[in-house]
Amino acid sequence: MQKWEYLVHNIDNDGDGYDKFSLEYLNELGDKGWELVHVNKLQNAATEDEAVGGTLIRTKRVVLWFKRHKGM
Repeated sequence: MQKWEYLVHNIDNDGDGYDKFSLEYLNELGDKGWELVHVNKLQNAATEDEAVGGTLIRTKRVVLWFKRHKGM
């Protein structure tokens, strides 16, 4: 039977204390056998933006779920 272990990272694109990710870090996770399996959107942020003529809504916070075979 396959056994898995999981890794969860909170990402906040405003940089207020949540983990920061780079391509290098994501490649390190891949080299260690971690595979991204799911992304949960947790929070949106809305700001007034004259360039778009109204409210701009963007994803502010997400959770990334990774898994790999146990024992790697």
